[in-house]
Amino acid sequence: MLVPPAIPPLTPIAELIENLRSAPAPVREPIDSNIVYSMCTVGDAGRIHDKHLLTALGWNIGTRLDIGCDPDSVVIVHPTEHGHTHMSTAHQFRIPFRQRRITDLNVGDKVLLVAHPNE
Repeated sequence: MLVPPAIPPLTPIAELIENLRSAPAPVREPIDSNIVYSMCTVGDAGRIHDKHLLTALGWNIGTRLDIGCDPDSVVIVHPTEHGHTHMSTAHQFRIPFRQRRITDLNVGDKVLLVAHPNE
């Protein structure tokens, strides 16, 4: 049994590269223009760090946070006077291990962050 040789295409390389470049997909306008979206990677010990989103929320160092989780991989964080965690730096907070275990959220996972600053 013979294996056919792999022959590169006869198309010039510039044309092949140009064919790979396509116009970006159109982005739909959000339903509510007040909602802020971002993505980040869960850092060491469950750290969530996103300057844009947390600045939009107005959360500062020391802001106490309550973190609620459900098995559908949804984590809801909101400021509260008696929260169990807090903003440790200007743009970072930590999701405790117990909450991460409930939602199967691991260090290195990519997460979608959604915030509604006016709520």
